[in-house]
Amino acid sequence: MENSLQKNAFIGYEADAWFERNKEYLENYSAKDDKVTNLIREYNLNPKSVLEIGCAAGYRLDGIKSFFNDCDVFGIEPSKRAIEYGRKHFERVNFNEGTADDLGKYANASKDVVIVGFVFYVIDRNIVFKVVSEIDRVLKNGGILIIVDFFSESPIKNEYQHIKNFNAYSFKQNYDEIFTSSKLYYLLDKSTLNHSTKVLDATEDYFNKYSIAMLKKDINASYK
Repeated sequence: MENSLQKNAFIGYEADAWFERNKEYLENYSAKDDKVTNLIREYNLNPKSVLEIGCAAGYRLDGIKSFFNDCDVFGIEPSKRAIEYGRKHFERVNFNEGTADDLGKYANASKDVVIVGFVFYVIDRNIVFKVVSEIDRVLKNGGILIIVDFFSESPIKNEYQHIKNFNAYSFKQNYDEIFTSSKLYYLLDKSTLNHSTKVLDATEDYFNKYSIAMLKKDINASYK
């Protein structure tokens, strides 16, 4: 299918399907073992407002809320089933149905932390910069961006394996580099892990890796 149609196809088919495939993991989620949540804690960020893009049922946001009671947590998610489940089980999370290219429900510079977990790799290539712009708009100067996505030593386009009845694609690349190349963000922390075992991985099995990158937005840091 044409790449420009991929967004609608994922919303109409894969969003709910992904939730159903991963529901068992979500039900066994442990906030204290979550590497993203632990990064926020270990860096002593103490955020007051967190947005997760592609939040599924809001399990991670609820975990963040359990550690930072004064923090308001917001999630945007295309899956109706995930949001329905989340509203029943994670009442402290503020849900919105939607996608990363339109964060219009959130005000400019309103979030201390933005988390983007396994979202960039399925975004239509013709709206990637729109997504980047929306993330930058809602994140405060001095705020933190955390990107969880597949690691790749070079950009790779693959057929998306979970969809068989039409052509859809995944795009692996190091998305933190889009932000750091602007010189408005700098890299604080990055880890590479095995996708199956979730442990740190320095092997040459690049296909089965993902990374967690933490960036700080500072629009003046690079201008001396």
